[in-house]
This record gives sequence, structure tokens and C-alpha cells, in this order.
Amino acid sequence: MDGSWRRLSPNRKGHRYRLLIVDDDEGMRENLSELFASLGYEVFTASNTPEALENLRTTDVDLLLTDYKMPGPTGVELIESARQVRPEMRAVLMTAFGDSFTEIESVRRGAAGYITKPFEADEVVELVKRILSLGET
Repeated sequence: MDGSWRRLSPNRKGHRYRLLIVDDDEGMRENLSELFASLGYEVFTASNTPEALENLRTTDVDLLLTDYKMPGPTGVELIESARQVRPEMRAVLMTAFGDSFTEIESVRRGAAGYITKPFEADEVVELVKRILSLGET
């Protein structure tokens, strides 16, 4: 890994992008939070769907990065509910249980991206950057 992905600025019109990372696995949540914070993103975290929806009601978030399989509602269900609260927000689904049905269902319900665990740091960073850049003019 050459580190070139680190040079891209995580800004939108002078403001840092805001990410909400949702995963019931505390280690994954903390690792992703530290990774994106080190790159200049403003990061919020939640361990489940109700906590994430509460965050979304009070915080303007540019991108939701959520696990698929969590206790209670799935990540796909979270994306669908989150897009009702924040229609302009983009979302990425992470899953260790990837199949074409899950990928198609996540996109149908509002995900802009999909990544299968385990993944490398540069893979998820590039995916997030690419999806956030879609909304820039």
C-alpha cells in the first residue's frame, strides 16, 4: 500500500465530512472510527440501529457506514430508515455474509455502496471517498 489515499482531503466546501459508523462489534467500530478520524473525518459511532437513528435525528451526517448483521434491525433496514430521516445522506453496507441478494437489496433500499468483510483499510477508505465525491460539484 503506497498511502496515496491519505493525500485526498476529506472536505466538502470547507467542512469536514461527517461519518456515522454502525457496528455491534466494538473492535471494528473503534478501528474504523480511528482510521477515518486520522484522515480528517468527523466520526460518530453507534452499536445498533436505534442508537444510529437517534444520532441521525440530531447530527447532520454525510455518510452512514453500517454493518449488515446486528442484533435487532439489520443494516439494510437501518439504511432504509436512515434515508427517511436524511434523504440526502449516502450509505455503505459492510457484511461478512455477502451474496448477490444482499447486495441488490441494500442498493434497492438506498445504499450507494457495498463492501465485504474482511477488507483492507485502503479499500474502505477509497469506497467512502468515491461515494462522497459523487455528490460534489
